Amino acid sequence: MPRPAIYSHVAEKIYSQIRPYDHDCPIPTIRSLARQYDASINTVRKALAILQEQGEIVSLGRGRRFVRHRQRLDTSYCKPYPAVGVLSFFRVCLSGENYAALLLGSFLRTLRTHNVAVGIPPVLDKIRLKPIPGGVIVGPPESRFSAVAFPSGAPEELLAELVETGTIVMTLDYLSEVDGVDSVAVDCLAEADAAVGYLHKLGHLHIAFLAPRQVFKPTHWTDGIDPDCRRFSRAMLWAKQRRGLDNSPDYHIEFDGSPAASETAVRSAIDRLWRLEPRPTGIVCFEPGIAAQARSILQARRIPCPSQVSILVRDSIGQAKPKFTTLASDPHRMGASAAEHMLNRLTNPSVSPTRLLFTSRLIEALTTVAAPTTSPAIMQS
Repeated sequence: MPRPAIYSHVAEKIYSQIRPYDHDCPIPTIRSLARQYDASINTVRKALAILQEQGEIVSLGRGRRFVRHRQRLDTSYCKPYPAVGVLSFFRVCLSGENYAALLLGSFLRTLRTHNVAVGIPPVLDKIRLKPIPGGVIVGPPESRFSAVAFPSGAPEELLAELVETGTIVMTLDYLSEVDGVDSVAVDCLAEADAAVGYLHKLGHLHIAFLAPRQVFKPTHWTDGIDPDCRRFSRAMLWAKQRRGLDNSPDYHIEFDGSPAASETAVRSAIDRLWRLEPRPTGIVCFEPGIAAQARSILQARRIPCPSQVSILVRDSIGQAKPKFTTLASDPHRMGASAAEHMLNRLTNPSVSPTRLLFTSRLIEALTTVAAPTTSPAIMQS
């Protein structure tokens, strides 16, 4: 996306200057503003045209311009467009009980409870973004937002550009490294440490990790791997090293997670693990579907879970008792907290961008026990 023109930056500066002015207050002349911001008269004229289009000022001819604050949904909003856009590189689905749907559903419900207007435009490869002072125009059809949320993140250069124009930017289920971006995510570092610590207490010294490469591969996901998955894997290696456990990366296997190849890929991953010496006695799975496949494959080869191999999985809190020992996140609480923070950003200019990290709860089930005293059996074909 092209960088905003210089007059957009000047418009933002002028808006910040006149925002405290009373209704009907005259603003400085074009020549005065040009000297103040070291800009050309034509640049200032274009910047004022932006503010006039936004309804912040009105021109009465002969160079006379006055503040005309627009009617906002709520006078407490400190941004020009009291609306939130959910922008995504894939289709946003709010149905079902999966983690993403629960997180987004809670986020949107909480915002609407506070009467915040919310828009979900089409996927980003079918629309255009135009940064404007205090927000962004998204379209077609054209919509204006002072705040945007990106499920699963966005390229860092895009996030930085939106922050620069004064947009409130939040990433959901993704940690951004850009200053000024709010990020909401599970604390994967704490999760990984909890997983390794729990299995270590049960006597497991060789712990494996299975992670899928996603079918959906946005450009900001390196090698198609969920950034949280990459972060979790590295944190597991650090946690094993701190405890004096085997932290060889050979026990961490990535594979094709597409539905058509998933079972074959998991079987191949299990085969690779069982060629290692010593073989793992504990397996951590990034997704519950992988755990179910791994358990089925092991049992078919007469390697029962949990007596020979313990399995632990990451998942979200559900209504039913989990079938696997689970590090369970709470997407309902995450979505509600994210919405409350965004509301504070929209209404209170002193609220700073932050990272909201949420810890998961360990729920034990019948897939983890004390490590066997002997190495798991040799894989049967």
